[in-house]
Amino acid sequence: MQSKRIFFLSLSLLMLVALGGAKVRAQGAAQAQPQPAQQAQNQAAMIVLIFDTHCKTACELVRPIMHELKSENKDCFTFVELDSSQEKLAESQAKAKEIGVHPFLASYAQFVPVVGVFNAKKKCIRVIDGAKSKDVYAAALQKALQCK
Repeated sequence: MQSKRIFFLSLSLLMLVALGGAKVRAQGAAQAQPQPAQQAQNQAAMIVLIFDTHCKTACELVRPIMHELKSENKDCFTFVELDSSQEKLAESQAKAKEIGVHPFLASYAQFVPVVGVFNAKKKCIRVIDGAKSKDVYAAALQKALQCK
């Protein structure tokens, strides 16, 4: 009788250890999965601002608005600035190619400032050229979020 008790206690203990290990593995797997905030950041829509450092009027109006929107929407969007001036164009072209918006830069480099709003799949859903109000840019950001 005593040996049966020891056997069942040992078996129970082994089952608890096995279940505990499975629980730890499941928790580890859950922690390895990206959290919703991380997923949103990985799939963030993108804003590309093309400007020219020599553009002193319109570019100087747009850049502060974009910086403000960037701080307000940093979890939902990736903001990229590309300088289309001759001194920086090669560097901007390499960056545009790296992030997958090279055709946009090639098409709009001469229309500064220009803002391209891209969804998470790098599809341009809005082009805003010239200086506009913050409300125009904010509306484009909201549209980009709806197009995810």
